This record gives sequence, C-alpha cells and structure tokens, in this order.
Amino acid sequence: MSNLQKFNQTLESFNQEVEQLKDVSAAYKKLQQLIETYNQIIKTFEENSNTLDKINEFQKVQQEKVVKSLAEIETANKQNKTELAKLIEGKTDIIRKENKDFYKDLESTIKIKLDDNKSEIKKLIENERNQIKQIFEIEFMKNTKELRQVIENETNKQTQLLADNQKTIKISIWVIGGLTLIMSLLALIKLWM
Repeated sequence: MSNLQKFNQTLESFNQEVEQLKDVSAAYKKLQQLIETYNQIIKTFEENSNTLDKINEFQKVQQEKVVKSLAEIETANKQNKTELAKLIEGKTDIIRKENKDFYKDLESTIKIKLDDNKSEIKKLIENERNQIKQIFEIEFMKNTKELRQVIENETNKQTQLLADNQKTIKISIWVIGGLTLIMSLLALIKLWM
C-alpha cells in the first residue's frame, strides 16, 4: 500500500501543480488583457495628444488671424479718421465760402431793396425791433423770475447748510471747551498733589 499511497500522493501533487498552472495561466491571461488595455490606453492617449496638438495649432492660427484682423481694423480706423478729418475740414471750408458768397449776395440784394423801399423797410425794421424788444423783455422777465427762484433756492440751501454747520461748530466748541476744562482741572489737581 505504500506504493499506492505514494502514487496517490504523486497524483494529488500533480493535481495541485495542474491547479497552480491553471491559476498561473489565468493570471497570465489577465496580465495579457491588462497589457492590451494599457496599449489601447496609450494609443488613445497619443491620439488625444495629437488631436490636442492640432487644436492648439488651430487655435494659434486663429488667434494670429484675429490679431492680424484687429491690426487691420485699427489701421483702417486710423485711415478713416484721417479721411474724415480731411473731409470735415474740406466741407467746412466749402460751407464758409458758400456762406460768404450767400451773405455777399444777400447784402447786395438788401442794399438794392433798401434803396427801393427805405420807408417800408424802416417801418418793418421798427416793427421787428419792437417785437424783438417785447420778446426780449418777456424772456428777460421769465429768466429774471427763474433766476430769482434759483437764487432763493440756493440761498435757502446755503442758509440751511450754514445753520447745520453752525450747530456742528457750536457742539464742537462745547465739547472742546468741556474737554479743555476737564484737562485743566486734572492738571491743577495733579499740580496740587
């Protein structure tokens, strides 16, 4: 029986070895799967890194385009300002010249009309002068009344502000006087002690 027992022990030993080999084989398969997963992760990471590099490059290109566009806009804006200033100056000169011509024509026309209708014009001028005088007097009275109201309002505000400031000054004087009196008394008491 001893041979049979040895044989059984050997078989059990083989069974244990087989089990261990199965465990090692399973562990090796898992390790292979982990290696494949790791390789896939590395591949995905590289793809993502490449994509990110492309995005960064695209963003740099777009940013350069934006900077260039802004520079072009600024240049165009400066040119437009210069052109606008020249245009305004030119238009102003034209308007001045047209105004001078218009006033010269008006003056000559008025002189001719004046000579023709002096008495009528005198009456019209007198009527216009009277109307302007009345309008001026009415406006002057309105403005005087409004100005008087504004002055009264401001005077009232200033008076109120002065009264408030006087109250503050009086309180400050009383407080300073009281503190001075207390400090003087304390100094006297200190001197006598």
